[in-house]
Amino acid sequence: MSSSEPKFRQEIQQMMYVSGETLDPSTETILLIETLVQQQVFHMLKSSQELAWRRGARFFSNDDLIFQVRNDSARVERIRNFLAWKAVRRTTKDADGKEATDDFAFGEDDAGAGSSQDAPSSTAQIMPVSLPWDVESFYEVQVPVIEHHGELIGAASLEKLRKNDERTQDMTASEYAIWSQYRHASFTWRKAKRFREWAGLGIIAEHKPNDDVLDILGFITSEMVQNLTIEALKIQSGEIESREYSMDSSYETQDAGGLFSPPPRARNPLETRHIRQAFQNLQSRRLRKTPFKRRGRVAYVLI
Repeated sequence: MSSSEPKFRQEIQQMMYVSGETLDPSTETILLIETLVQQQVFHMLKSSQELAWRRGARFFSNDDLIFQVRNDSARVERIRNFLAWKAVRRTTKDADGKEATDDFAFGEDDAGAGSSQDAPSSTAQIMPVSLPWDVESFYEVQVPVIEHHGELIGAASLEKLRKNDERTQDMTASEYAIWSQYRHASFTWRKAKRFREWAGLGIIAEHKPNDDVLDILGFITSEMVQNLTIEALKIQSGEIESREYSMDSSYETQDAGGLFSPPPRARNPLETRHIRQAFQNLQSRRLRKTPFKRRGRVAYVLI
């Protein structure tokens, strides 16, 4: 990036806080995360445009983006649920005589079971989102899935809810209110113009205006920030445990103290070295999941 100030400072700070980071990460850490995510977006857009050209299309589509994370079944399922519920909301607003709009934040509720806000109150008829590499796409007629919106939570969403419960169980009411507000942070929510310039849309690649590309990119970039933060926190936690274990016993006895000992020091914010190591770990982990025949041709993978 040419600028020394991150363009999405507030959004990244909020995403990091939702993942367990403190409220005051350093500017250098935020800038590094933004740079890494931006490079990932550049890679995705370039690959998507190449896929579109290979099939003779001028614009890349939603499927070109999702195809790049096809090996991450949990992430693909969350995108499916989001697109399905977005279609339900659009249909419901049209039926009520309201103007359909795509301007709603992509939060965890939308990615998981679907938020109760703007959702049908009883039973919704949800058409499954079919992808070209799915067996269901080989048939012209698709059977609609009639489900109550609460039954769409998959195993991945339940695991995410469990982790969020662990992070918030010791929070005060004010801290939880902040956390609840920050969990809907997005790169694209009401920032379409800024995001397009930042991501290089229209320069690196282009999509049709009516596609859900911005919403999909908003979800994926939010996941990237959270994945980096969670992995970096694990690295920092390991360093703290190792440091405490290697302390001299006399020093521990002196500082373990008693009644007048100072309170334990609060955890420091993440440093840039934690983020770099987290990025390397996530890259290596994703690369190991890549089919063996393709590993020699893959040098850069999505986190």
